[in-house]
Amino acid sequence: MDVSVRDKGIYAFGPFRLDPVRRTLMRDGVAVKLAPRLFETLLYLVENPGRVVEKDELLAAVWSGRIVEEANLSQTIFALRKVLQIEGASDSFIATAPGRGYRFATPVSLETGAAATSQAAPIAPAAAVVSPAPRPHRQPVRWRPALLVAIVGLIAATAGTVIWRVLPASRIGAPSTAQFAPPPHSVAVLAFTNMSGDPREEDFSDGLSEQLIDSLSRVDALRVAARTSAFSFKGRPATIADIARQLNVGAVLEGSVRRDGARLRITAQLIDAITGYHFWSRSYDRDDGDVLELQGQIAASVTDSLKVTLLGNDAAKLTLGGTENPKAFDAYLRGMKLLRSGEVPAYHAALAAFDEAVALDPAYAMAQAQRARAFVHIASFDPAGTHADETFFFQSARDAADKAVQLAPQLGVAHAARADVLESGFQDFIGAQAELSRAVELARGDAWVQMYFAAFEIEIGHVAAGIEAAKHAVALDPLTANTYAELGANLYYAKHYDEALAAVRHAEALESVVPTRDLDLRGLAEVMSGDFAAARQTCAGARDWSQNECLAIAYHGLGQPSLSDAQFAKMRAALGSDNGVAIAEVDAQLGRTEAALLALRQDYEAHGSDLDALREDPMLDPIRDTSEFKDIERRLNFPP
Repeated sequence: MDVSVRDKGIYAFGPFRLDPVRRTLMRDGVAVKLAPRLFETLLYLVENPGRVVEKDELLAAVWSGRIVEEANLSQTIFALRKVLQIEGASDSFIATAPGRGYRFATPVSLETGAAATSQAAPIAPAAAVVSPAPRPHRQPVRWRPALLVAIVGLIAATAGTVIWRVLPASRIGAPSTAQFAPPPHSVAVLAFTNMSGDPREEDFSDGLSEQLIDSLSRVDALRVAARTSAFSFKGRPATIADIARQLNVGAVLEGSVRRDGARLRITAQLIDAITGYHFWSRSYDRDDGDVLELQGQIAASVTDSLKVTLLGNDAAKLTLGGTENPKAFDAYLRGMKLLRSGEVPAYHAALAAFDEAVALDPAYAMAQAQRARAFVHIASFDPAGTHADETFFFQSARDAADKAVQLAPQLGVAHAARADVLESGFQDFIGAQAELSRAVELARGDAWVQMYFAAFEIEIGHVAAGIEAAKHAVALDPLTANTYAELGANLYYAKHYDEALAAVRHAEALESVVPTRDLDLRGLAEVMSGDFAAARQTCAGARDWSQNECLAIAYHGLGQPSLSDAQFAKMRAALGSDNGVAIAEVDAQLGRTEAALLALRQDYEAHGSDLDALREDPMLDPIRDTSEFKDIERRLNFPP
């Protein structure tokens, strides 16, 4: 089938609809997540239904000239079959032609016009939300580190000064046509290719790449592209030059991992993104128990090639907080994957994996830090949890974070995890500020730490520092929607509504389906900027209580009090006794001062964990100067 028809319709086969323009796969109207290379492989097969596509042809079309082994193709087809599996017909879509290639065996039709439009992925279906709805007691706009399940990655900072500017949405992620001049000592680590022939080893190869990113980002003299943006190229046909331009880095590290029992074979090559020449290319054959040492050796080779001198304890930082126990490392990698999933059951499974890791290696500081974060996720977002459960999980999180800091006092992520526990579970803002300041000092190149620090600084009234840190995080992670959404949230709290909306549009442009998270923020920014008509349109068909909140205020602003009251009632019913701040926000915006103060007072007396943004919440401005509000703020003991 001619590729030129891609922009004319949607491919339909069985219960699936494949949209080449929006790059979405829908099954019975529900979005199915596909990694970019899986999408490209499926699209090529669907465009050539009924004929055998030779292996070499498929490799050339999807991998775009990159040197890969046939095992990569086999793994890709294996993964696609799992995605397309229908009960009793697991291989009905993609058939194997032994010794030759693959054939898309199911009839394909091309839906055009109205039919295609009706089947296209909707702009924001409830089923397509990629993060769980926050527990009702959480703030509707600010997503703390526990919600950054996709953690953050990549650097696009200019040398010396980090500058963030709003680009047209159509240009996001596009290579610049200007002369390429990346900052010195800048590098991206791509996801290493799994050459083991077993898809189950993918977590290990990804995990090794992630640990290298973490190690290198601890060296202050390096600019390291963080994980999320760097991994966005996994499975995508892109040249090293394209990748480097999009990430604004001068060097790219890529490699492969083959694990056979207890033996490892790792190849790695560091490429000069400007000249295309190799700085170096090496192979390592080791036992898997040597992975920590090997990680340090590769990281040290990168720093040496980029002419970065490791100062003081920089060399020790490269393996800080790690483990020499291969089974503990595997358990840790499994936990990290689950922690990013955005699903409450996965948080419990992640905790079990981290428990396993620390049982195997009690000195594994990184596992203890992430174990603390798993406890915070569960305490914050498990709707089935009781108050007693929440108390238990927060205390357990504190114990784990304390242990991580004790084991590795120089580990920035451990201090950041402890800050999250102190703020979320104990309203200890002064203690959290001290831990976060230490985390930023130790982990200047960690985008997750930077974004958390940004959100905290905004909360306690340090607006300029918060915005600067948020923009730095976006520069570190330019291809990830969550960082733009977080920047938008911080700009919202700083009352920079136009800039907040621009950041949200960046986030939306990076996602094939707009999640409810973005709609929440966009609607509230429109409400607070006085554009009630736009807010009503954004939040129409509310999918959660936050959008009910948006509509309650929008309808009030449009002079429709009965509709406003109806939305407020829906919001209160959804919240139950939780989140007095959200109730107070609506009452304050609607001029009901006494009701707003009552909701805040009840929330404070119940030790509500949604009070952390009280100091800068713009929706509470109408009651901010009252004596009772000031008394509650004083009792919360925010840092100066």
